[in-house]
Amino acid sequence: MSVVAGSYGYIAPEYAYTLHVTEKSDIYSFGVVILELVTGEKPMAPEIGDTDLVTWVSAKIVQSGLESVLDQTLADEHKEEMCDVLRIALLCISDCPGKRPPMRSVVTMLLDVKQENKRRLMAASTSGT
Repeated sequence: MSVVAGSYGYIAPEYAYTLHVTEKSDIYSFGVVILELVTGEKPMAPEIGDTDLVTWVSAKIVQSGLESVLDQTLADEHKEEMCDVLRIALLCISDCPGKRPPMRSVVTMLLDVKQENKRRLMAASTSGT
């Protein structure tokens, strides 16, 4: 194959030298989609400069912490859940394919975030806030 298959910004780093799509490269792409959701940015947006979303998120987290990359239109009300989902995305976009979780684990983690959110809402409603 001599043509890159996929959209720039979603392609796993190892694809450049293997030219093979694997479950782990799919996990990477899914992680980029999650990043889009929690940041409100596109993988190659002018707002993030001359870099891709993964590089931008990684650098910004190192500089200013997790909350600095969250979509501020949603973060006020859903900050905890968004940070939890962002942590899952960071696992998915690991540079090392072997460190990326299997999709079954990703789904389980996302369902755990959903359950925890339900618990928070229940606790908030019973405490009167």
